[in-house]
Amino acid sequence: MEKAVCSKSGCFFLYIRMVEELSMMDKPIMIFLHGGGVSSWMWQEQIEAFKEGYDCYTPDLIGHGTRANEQSFSMRESAREIISWIEEHAHGRTVILVGFSLGAQIAVDVLSREPDIVDIAVINSALVMPLPWLYLMVKPILPLTYPLLKKDWFIQLQAEKMGIPTHVLEHYAADSKHLQKGTLHTMFQENLHYKLPDTFQQAKARILVTVGEKERGIMKRSAKKITNAHPKAAGFIVPDIGHTFTFERKDLFTEMIKCFVEARELPAELKEIR
Repeated sequence: MEKAVCSKSGCFFLYIRMVEELSMMDKPIMIFLHGGGVSSWMWQEQIEAFKEGYDCYTPDLIGHGTRANEQSFSMRESAREIISWIEEHAHGRTVILVGFSLGAQIAVDVLSREPDIVDIAVINSALVMPLPWLYLMVKPILPLTYPLLKKDWFIQLQAEKMGIPTHVLEHYAADSKHLQKGTLHTMFQENLHYKLPDTFQQAKARILVTVGEKERGIMKRSAKKITNAHPKAAGFIVPDIGHTFTFERKDLFTEMIKCFVEARELPAELKEIR
């Protein structure tokens, strides 16, 4: 603690800062894990919605965003980083983990590796049923596709398809142009080979699993598999949405998280997975 040898006004502001820091230490932690090919900017609206009541953390995953020039993406290392961060900062506080797509796979991995470290988890559009044949089909095409990620017209086309708002298009374009070829390759490889770990069922967290109604059948089957694998998991389908829930229906997504975290009834338009 700093010694109080300052003026009255200086001591007052020091006191205020200390109170703010202590208040932050009491807040639940909310961690948001972004999808592949984007970065932490995708959670801007959610951070704004939750920052008053929660200590929010939105890391850039290995090989993404501000970390594009680091080593190629690794799901295992990404999970280890999140676990280490929680161990360093949680100090007994409630930990809420929210993941989208690739980030949702990492969230599943965190829960499976350290079953006691997360209290509440939201798993949105996580593929947990391996598709090695699809990877073998995609692998030869990736070197041909990679240059397109640097083209403005292709970036614009992808952004429209994903429902990315225009006010964050600059962030999406920067991420696309800075993505390394090695990261693109390992990201597809690990994404399409990921399998739900047997230890997932041991996680102590309450878990909400969601998938878009318009997503591919294997994504819906993955959501059902995750839901059925855990005794405290609830699975829901989001009507009229593909793999774009967090972008196209961000208000619904945010409200859903609030309801689940506070153990309230979820928005009525969500359809329970059966």
